[in-house]
Amino acid sequence: SVPAPSFDLAAADMTQVPLISLRQELPFPGKQGAETAVARAESAVAAASRASVEVSLAAAGARAYHDLSFGRSALEVWRSRLTLAEQAIAVAQVRYETGAAPQTDLLRARLRRAELQEEGRQLDAALAAARARANALRAGTTDSIATPALDAQRALAVAIVATDTARTDTLLLRDLAAGNPELRTALAEVDRAGRMARTFAIAARPDFMVELQTGVRRTGREPFVSGMVGVTVPLWSGRKQAPAARAAQLDAAAAERRYDDLAARLAGDLTGVAANLSALRERIALTTDEIIPLAEAASTSALQRYQVGGLDFTAVLDSQDDLFRARLTLARLIADYGTARARLAALVGEEWYR
Repeated sequence: SVPAPSFDLAAADMTQVPLISLRQELPFPGKQGAETAVARAESAVAAASRASVEVSLAAAGARAYHDLSFGRSALEVWRSRLTLAEQAIAVAQVRYETGAAPQTDLLRARLRRAELQEEGRQLDAALAAARARANALRAGTTDSIATPALDAQRALAVAIVATDTARTDTLLLRDLAAGNPELRTALAEVDRAGRMARTFAIAARPDFMVELQTGVRRTGREPFVSGMVGVTVPLWSGRKQAPAARAAQLDAAAAERRYDDLAARLAGDLTGVAANLSALRERIALTTDEIIPLAEAASTSALQRYQVGGLDFTAVLDSQDDLFRARLTLARLIADYGTARARLAALVGEEWYR
């Protein structure tokens, strides 16, 4: 603060050289609280998003595990079917050598073995693909994931049907609304958008400022202490803050609609998964208790009757194929049940993997 053009500190009473200046801005009441609420809402969204990713990865890991388990069980079933094919070849060879059966029986038995060997290569490829997916999820390169053998899976299937009772649709929907990580993330985004709209709505309100300044003067005069009070005036709020506030309100309304849409879609998914689990339980029970025992008995009886000439060789091959398909179906059903159960757990937010 000096006169011009002389710049002489002694020329006027109010001249001084500022040394220290302290300035404090005071936002309009509510602005800082609104910004703090937005920051907390951002943190809540980040935490919910992390939980959602974790649950999704756990469900993907369960799917990869059950696919790997099915691949190994399928090979186990295939080996048992190949053993039956060898038995059929041996019986057909004996009957052909004794003139009790035509050569076509032996040729058809060998053809079926060749077809099974080709199918075995396909099962090997499917197992390799399942192993690769599992290793990609766990960032590993070795086949160190243990899965139960088929006999253990059959026992497990019986236990699943007996103990894993389905919850009612009302309870499932309640758990979905309370625990689904995607819904929690969407709800946190709704809260964040609402708080953001509040922040923009009050952005045009005036802020305040106070300042305290001290300065020195020459010729032995005492120092000055100056105080100032200021108010910001949003002259262009109609072109700046008001459109931003309207956009924030629209974003908040859109976040609410996205939440409602997600809730409806997830409720539909939950109903479908629950119905699929119920059907899988029934199919596992039917396959375990009836289809496989009947197929085993039919396969054994067909081979025995063919040995004494009481049955056509086509029936032997068909009965063995029926048993093979029944066992393969059971392995697939068990894998599908485990995958669907993990999907249900992910939908209702069960952290079974911890």
